Amino acid sequence: MMKGLITFRRAGPYSTIQDLGRAGHQAVGVPESGALNKYALRLGNRLVGNPEHAAGIEICMGGVSVEINDARRVALTGTGQTSLVISDRYGHQVEIMANRSITVRAGLTIMIPALSDTNTAYLSISGGIGTPQLYQSRSTSPNAMIGGWQGRLLADGDQIPLLEDINLSDISERMLLNADDFGVKQDYRVVLGPQDDRFTDAAIDTFLTSEYRISPLLNRMGMRLEGETLSHKDNADIASDGIVTGSIQVPGDGLPIILLADHQTTGGYTKIATIIQADLASLASCKPGQSIRFSAVSVEEAEQLAHLHEDKFQQMLKQMVAPPPVVDIASLYQLGDTTGDM
Repeated sequence: MMKGLITFRRAGPYSTIQDLGRAGHQAVGVPESGALNKYALRLGNRLVGNPEHAAGIEICMGGVSVEINDARRVALTGTGQTSLVISDRYGHQVEIMANRSITVRAGLTIMIPALSDTNTAYLSISGGIGTPQLYQSRSTSPNAMIGGWQGRLLADGDQIPLLEDINLSDISERMLLNADDFGVKQDYRVVLGPQDDRFTDAAIDTFLTSEYRISPLLNRMGMRLEGETLSHKDNADIASDGIVTGSIQVPGDGLPIILLADHQTTGGYTKIATIIQADLASLASCKPGQSIRFSAVSVEEAEQLAHLHEDKFQQMLKQMVAPPPVVDIASLYQLGDTTGDM
Protein backbone atom coordinates (compact mmCIF):
# COMPACT_ATOMS: atom_id res chain seq x y z
CA MET A 1 0.00 0.00 0.00
CA MET A 2 1.35 3.43 -0.97
CA LYS A 3 0.68 6.57 1.00
CA GLY A 4 3.51 9.07 0.77
CA LEU A 5 5.14 11.03 -2.03
CA ILE A 6 8.63 12.42 -2.38
CA THR A 7 8.84 15.53 -4.56
CA PHE A 8 12.14 16.48 -6.21
CA ARG A 9 12.60 20.25 -6.13
CA ARG A 10 16.10 19.71 -7.50
CA ALA A 11 16.95 16.24 -8.72
CA GLY A 12 20.69 16.76 -9.20
CA PRO A 13 22.73 15.78 -12.26
CA TYR A 14 22.44 11.98 -12.19
CA SER A 15 20.01 10.77 -9.51
CA THR A 16 18.26 7.42 -9.91
CA ILE A 17 16.15 4.96 -7.97
CA GLN A 18 18.20 1.90 -7.03
CA ASP A 19 17.88 -1.21 -4.88
CA LEU A 20 20.19 -4.24 -4.87
CA GLY A 21 19.52 -4.98 -8.54
CA ARG A 22 17.79 -7.58 -10.69
CA ALA A 23 20.29 -10.44 -10.68
CA GLY A 24 19.77 -13.54 -12.79
CA HIS A 25 18.29 -12.11 -16.00
CA GLN A 26 21.32 -11.19 -18.11
CA ALA A 27 20.78 -14.32 -20.20
CA VAL A 28 17.69 -12.65 -21.67
CA GLY A 29 19.43 -9.31 -22.10
CA VAL A 30 18.22 -7.57 -18.93
CA PRO A 31 20.96 -5.59 -17.14
CA GLU A 32 21.36 -6.14 -13.42
CA SER A 33 21.65 -2.45 -12.47
CA GLY A 34 21.32 -1.81 -8.70
CA ALA A 35 23.26 0.44 -6.37
CA LEU A 36 26.88 1.13 -7.26
CA ASN A 37 27.67 0.96 -3.54
CA LYS A 38 25.41 -1.78 -2.24
CA TYR A 39 26.91 -1.59 1.24
CA ALA A 40 25.98 2.09 1.58
CA LEU A 41 22.41 1.40 0.47
CA ARG A 42 22.11 -1.58 2.81
CA LEU A 43 23.38 0.57 5.67
CA GLY A 44 20.92 3.34 4.89
CA ASN A 45 18.03 0.90 4.88
CA ARG A 46 19.09 -0.54 8.21
CA LEU A 47 19.34 2.94 9.72
CA VAL A 48 15.76 3.84 8.75
CA GLY A 49 14.26 0.44 9.56
CA ASN A 50 13.78 -0.91 6.02
CA PRO A 51 14.67 -4.34 4.63
CA GLU A 52 18.16 -4.17 3.13
CA HIS A 53 16.81 -4.67 -0.40
CA ALA A 54 14.45 -1.63 -0.26
CA ALA A 55 14.90 0.97 -2.99
CA GLY A 56 16.42 4.36 -2.22
CA ILE A 57 17.77 7.34 -4.13
CA GLU A 58 21.28 7.08 -5.56
CA ILE A 59 22.83 10.55 -5.79
CA CYS A 60 25.79 11.48 -7.97
CA MET A 61 27.76 14.60 -7.00
CA GLY A 62 24.92 16.03 -4.86
CA GLY A 63 22.82 19.14 -5.33
CA VAL A 64 19.54 17.39 -4.51
CA SER A 65 16.54 18.92 -2.73
CA VAL A 66 13.34 17.03 -1.87
CA GLU A 67 10.16 17.26 0.18
CA ILE A 68 8.12 14.38 1.62
CA ASN A 69 4.40 14.77 2.25
CA ASP A 70 4.26 12.71 5.44
CA ALA A 71 6.54 11.97 8.39
CA ARG A 72 9.43 9.71 7.46
CA ARG A 73 12.75 8.57 8.82
CA VAL A 74 15.63 9.41 6.46
CA ALA A 75 19.38 8.74 6.32
CA LEU A 76 22.26 9.77 4.08
CA THR A 77 24.97 7.14 3.53
CA GLY A 78 27.95 6.58 1.26
CA THR A 79 29.68 9.71 2.58
CA GLY A 80 31.46 10.57 5.79
CA GLN A 81 31.67 14.34 5.34
CA THR A 82 28.47 15.57 3.68
CA SER A 83 25.43 16.28 5.87
CA LEU A 84 21.72 16.48 5.21
CA VAL A 85 20.34 20.01 5.54
CA ILE A 86 16.74 20.12 6.77
CA SER A 87 14.87 23.42 6.55
CA ASP A 88 11.40 24.91 6.85
CA ARG A 89 9.74 27.55 4.68
CA TYR A 90 10.94 30.29 7.00
CA GLY A 91 14.60 29.49 6.39
CA HIS A 92 15.37 27.75 9.70
CA GLN A 93 17.95 25.01 9.04
CA VAL A 94 19.58 22.14 10.86
CA GLU A 95 22.40 19.89 9.60
CA ILE A 96 22.17 16.14 10.14
CA MET A 97 25.40 14.18 9.87
CA ALA A 98 25.65 11.29 7.45
CA ASN A 99 25.25 7.69 8.62
CA ARG A 100 22.48 8.43 11.11
CA SER A 101 18.71 8.43 10.78
CA ILE A 102 16.40 11.27 11.70
CA THR A 103 12.61 11.53 11.69
CA VAL A 104 11.47 14.42 9.47
CA ARG A 105 7.97 15.81 9.57
CA ALA A 106 5.88 16.43 6.46
CA GLY A 107 6.63 19.51 4.39
CA LEU A 108 10.20 20.16 5.49
CA THR A 109 12.85 20.43 2.78
CA ILE A 110 15.67 17.88 2.77
CA MET A 111 18.77 18.97 0.87
CA ILE A 112 21.91 17.03 -0.01
CA PRO A 113 24.61 19.58 -0.97
CA ALA A 114 27.60 18.90 -3.20
CA LEU A 115 29.34 15.68 -2.16
CA SER A 116 32.82 16.50 -0.93
CA ASP A 117 34.39 13.09 -0.32
CA THR A 118 32.63 10.73 -2.71
CA ASN A 119 31.02 10.54 -6.12
CA THR A 120 28.02 8.50 -4.95
CA ALA A 121 25.72 8.70 -1.93
CA TYR A 122 22.29 7.36 -0.95
CA LEU A 123 19.16 8.85 0.55
CA SER A 124 17.16 6.11 2.27
CA ILE A 125 13.56 6.77 3.33
CA SER A 126 11.56 4.65 5.74
CA GLY A 127 9.03 2.51 3.88
CA GLY A 128 11.14 2.68 0.72
CA ILE A 129 10.49 3.89 -2.81
CA GLY A 130 7.23 2.51 -4.22
CA THR A 131 7.75 2.52 -7.99
CA PRO A 132 6.71 -0.63 -9.94
CA GLN A 133 8.97 -3.67 -9.84
CA LEU A 134 10.46 -5.19 -12.96
CA TYR A 135 12.04 -8.62 -12.56
CA GLN A 136 11.69 -8.25 -8.76
CA SER A 137 13.60 -4.95 -8.70
CA ARG A 138 12.83 -1.23 -8.73
CA SER A 139 16.33 -0.30 -9.96
CA THR A 140 16.72 2.17 -12.81
CA SER A 141 18.78 1.31 -15.88
CA PRO A 142 18.81 4.59 -17.85
CA ASN A 143 20.66 3.12 -20.83
CA ALA A 144 18.11 0.31 -21.18
CA MET A 145 15.29 2.75 -20.24
CA ILE A 146 13.77 0.34 -17.74
CA GLY A 147 12.94 0.34 -14.03
CA GLY A 148 12.87 3.15 -11.51
CA TRP A 149 10.72 6.09 -12.56
CA GLN A 150 9.80 5.85 -16.26
CA GLY A 151 13.16 4.18 -16.92
CA ARG A 152 15.07 7.46 -16.69
CA LEU A 153 17.10 9.76 -14.50
CA LEU A 154 15.09 11.67 -11.92
CA ALA A 155 14.15 15.22 -12.92
CA ASP A 156 13.09 18.42 -11.20
CA GLY A 157 9.40 18.24 -10.31
CA ASP A 158 9.14 14.44 -10.23
CA GLN A 159 6.76 13.09 -7.60
CA ILE A 160 7.68 9.52 -6.66
CA PRO A 161 5.44 7.22 -4.58
CA LEU A 162 6.67 5.82 -1.28
CA LEU A 163 5.60 2.56 0.29
CA GLU A 164 3.74 2.94 3.56
CA ASP A 165 5.97 2.99 6.61
CA ILE A 166 4.26 0.76 9.15
CA ASN A 167 7.26 0.78 11.52
CA LEU A 168 7.86 4.51 12.02
CA SER A 169 6.78 4.54 15.67
CA ASP A 170 8.31 1.17 16.49
CA ILE A 171 11.92 1.63 15.37
CA SER A 172 14.22 4.17 17.01
CA GLU A 173 16.65 6.49 15.27
CA ARG A 174 20.14 5.07 14.87
CA MET A 175 23.64 6.18 14.02
CA LEU A 176 26.95 4.58 13.05
CA LEU A 177 30.22 6.27 13.91
CA ASN A 178 32.65 4.22 11.77
CA ALA A 179 30.90 3.87 8.42
CA ASP A 180 33.85 5.22 6.42
CA ASP A 181 35.57 1.81 6.43
CA PHE A 182 34.04 1.28 2.97
CA GLY A 183 35.02 4.66 1.53
CA VAL A 184 37.30 5.67 -1.30
CA LYS A 185 40.82 4.24 -1.59
CA GLN A 186 43.59 4.06 -4.18
CA ASP A 187 44.49 0.37 -4.46
CA TYR A 188 42.03 -2.08 -6.05
CA ARG A 189 42.42 -5.82 -6.19
CA VAL A 190 41.61 -7.78 -9.32
CA VAL A 191 41.44 -11.32 -10.61
CA LEU A 192 43.22 -11.50 -13.95
CA GLY A 193 41.22 -12.70 -16.94
CA PRO A 194 39.23 -14.04 -18.60
CA GLN A 195 41.21 -12.82 -21.62
CA ASP A 196 44.50 -11.86 -19.97
CA ASP A 197 46.20 -14.32 -22.34
CA ARG A 198 45.36 -11.94 -25.20
CA PHE A 199 47.73 -9.30 -23.80
CA THR A 200 51.52 -9.14 -23.97
CA ASP A 201 53.53 -9.85 -20.83
CA ALA A 202 54.61 -6.21 -20.88
CA ALA A 203 50.96 -5.11 -20.92
CA ILE A 204 50.13 -7.25 -17.87
CA ASP A 205 53.13 -5.81 -16.05
CA THR A 206 52.12 -2.27 -17.04
CA PHE A 207 48.55 -2.85 -15.84
CA LEU A 208 49.73 -4.05 -12.42
CA THR A 209 52.45 -1.45 -11.85
CA SER A 210 51.07 1.74 -13.36
CA GLU A 211 48.90 4.44 -11.87
CA TYR A 212 45.69 5.28 -13.75
CA ARG A 213 43.47 8.34 -13.49
CA ILE A 214 39.71 8.23 -13.62
CA SER A 215 38.45 10.07 -16.68
CA PRO A 216 35.58 12.59 -16.59
CA LEU A 217 33.85 10.09 -18.92
CA LEU A 218 32.20 8.34 -15.99
CA ASN A 219 28.65 7.11 -15.47
CA ARG A 220 26.77 4.12 -14.10
CA MET A 221 27.70 2.07 -17.17
CA GLY A 222 31.45 2.43 -16.97
CA MET A 223 34.54 4.23 -15.72
CA ARG A 224 37.14 5.12 -18.35
CA LEU A 225 40.76 5.31 -17.23
CA GLU A 226 43.61 7.50 -18.45
CA GLY A 227 47.23 6.41 -18.35
CA GLU A 228 49.55 3.85 -19.92
CA THR A 229 48.06 1.96 -22.87
CA LEU A 230 47.98 -1.84 -22.86
CA SER A 231 49.13 -3.82 -25.89
CA HIS A 232 47.27 -6.83 -27.28
CA LYS A 233 49.07 -9.76 -28.82
CA ASP A 234 46.87 -9.40 -31.89
CA ASN A 235 43.72 -7.27 -31.53
CA ALA A 236 41.06 -6.27 -29.01
CA ASP A 237 38.11 -8.11 -30.54
CA ILE A 238 36.60 -11.34 -29.23
CA ALA A 239 33.36 -13.21 -29.78
CA SER A 240 30.88 -11.47 -27.48
CA ASP A 241 30.65 -13.10 -24.07
CA GLY A 242 29.14 -12.34 -20.69
CA ILE A 243 30.12 -9.38 -18.52
CA VAL A 244 29.97 -8.88 -14.78
CA THR A 245 30.17 -5.69 -12.75
CA GLY A 246 33.83 -4.85 -12.29
CA SER A 247 35.00 -6.33 -15.61
CA ILE A 248 37.88 -4.31 -17.07
CA GLN A 249 37.61 -4.12 -20.84
CA VAL A 250 40.48 -2.93 -23.01
CA PRO A 251 39.34 -1.81 -26.48
CA GLY A 252 41.63 -1.11 -29.42
CA ASP A 253 42.99 2.17 -28.03
CA GLY A 254 44.57 0.21 -25.14
CA LEU A 255 42.95 2.25 -22.33
CA PRO A 256 41.02 0.24 -19.71
CA ILE A 257 37.32 0.72 -18.99
CA ILE A 258 35.88 -0.57 -15.70
CA LEU A 259 32.30 -1.71 -16.31
CA LEU A 260 29.84 -0.75 -13.57
CA ALA A 261 26.29 -1.65 -12.55
CA ASP A 262 24.58 -0.62 -15.82
CA HIS A 263 27.04 -2.50 -18.01
CA GLN A 264 25.84 -4.23 -21.15
CA THR A 265 25.07 -7.93 -20.69
CA THR A 266 27.65 -9.05 -23.28
CA GLY A 267 30.67 -7.44 -24.86
CA GLY A 268 33.13 -8.02 -27.68
CA TYR A 269 36.31 -6.51 -26.26
CA THR A 270 39.03 -8.32 -24.33
CA LYS A 271 38.78 -8.18 -20.54
CA ILE A 272 42.15 -8.09 -18.82
CA ALA A 273 40.82 -8.47 -15.26
CA THR A 274 37.84 -8.06 -12.91
CA ILE A 275 37.63 -5.93 -9.75
CA ILE A 276 36.92 -8.23 -6.81
CA GLN A 277 33.55 -7.98 -5.08
CA ALA A 278 35.06 -6.71 -1.82
CA ASP A 279 36.36 -3.57 -3.58
CA LEU A 280 33.34 -2.66 -5.74
CA ALA A 281 31.63 -0.54 -3.08
CA SER A 282 34.74 1.60 -2.64
CA LEU A 283 35.04 2.05 -6.40
CA ALA A 284 31.64 3.82 -6.41
CA SER A 285 33.17 6.61 -4.31
CA CYS A 286 35.89 7.47 -6.83
CA LYS A 287 35.75 10.86 -8.53
CA PRO A 288 37.14 11.97 -11.91
CA GLY A 289 40.82 12.80 -11.66
CA GLN A 290 41.49 10.39 -8.82
CA SER A 291 44.43 8.00 -9.22
CA ILE A 292 44.01 4.26 -8.74
CA ARG A 293 46.26 1.20 -8.97
CA PHE A 294 45.65 -2.52 -9.39
CA SER A 295 47.05 -5.65 -7.75
CA ALA A 296 46.27 -9.26 -8.64
CA VAL A 297 44.81 -11.91 -6.32
CA SER A 298 43.63 -15.45 -6.99
CA VAL A 299 40.00 -16.49 -7.28
CA GLU A 300 40.30 -18.25 -3.92
CA GLU A 301 41.68 -15.11 -2.28
CA ALA A 302 38.91 -13.01 -3.85
CA GLU A 303 36.25 -15.31 -2.42
CA GLN A 304 37.85 -15.20 1.02
CA LEU A 305 38.08 -11.41 0.89
CA ALA A 306 34.40 -11.19 -0.07
CA HIS A 307 33.43 -13.22 3.00
CA LEU A 308 35.70 -11.14 5.25
CA HIS A 309 34.26 -7.93 3.82
CA GLU A 310 30.70 -9.08 4.54
CA ASP A 311 31.69 -10.18 8.05
CA LYS A 312 33.20 -6.74 8.66
CA PHE A 313 30.00 -5.09 7.44
CA GLN A 314 27.86 -7.21 9.76
CA GLN A 315 30.12 -6.37 12.69
CA MET A 316 29.85 -2.71 11.78
CA LEU A 317 26.05 -2.92 11.86
CA LYS A 318 26.21 -4.25 15.41
CA GLN A 319 27.86 -0.98 16.45
CA MET A 320 24.79 1.12 15.63
CA VAL A 321 23.72 3.21 18.62
CA ALA A 322 21.02 5.72 19.51
CA PRO A 323 22.12 9.17 18.32
CA PRO A 324 22.35 12.23 20.54
CA PRO A 325 19.54 14.80 20.33
CA VAL A 326 19.77 17.08 17.32
CA VAL A 327 20.32 20.73 18.19
CA ASP A 328 17.41 22.96 17.09
CA ILE A 329 15.37 20.17 15.47
CA ALA A 330 12.70 20.64 18.16
CA SER A 331 12.17 24.23 17.07
CA LEU A 332 11.51 23.06 13.53
CA TYR A 333 8.91 20.62 14.80
CA GLN A 334 7.30 23.25 17.02
CA LEU A 335 7.11 25.67 14.15
CA GLY A 336 5.32 23.02 12.13
CA ASP A 337 2.82 22.49 14.95
CA THR A 338 2.07 26.18 15.45
CA THR A 339 1.59 27.09 11.79
CA GLY A 340 -0.40 23.99 10.89
CA ASP A 341 1.33 23.87 7.50
CA MET A 342 4.33 21.60 8.17
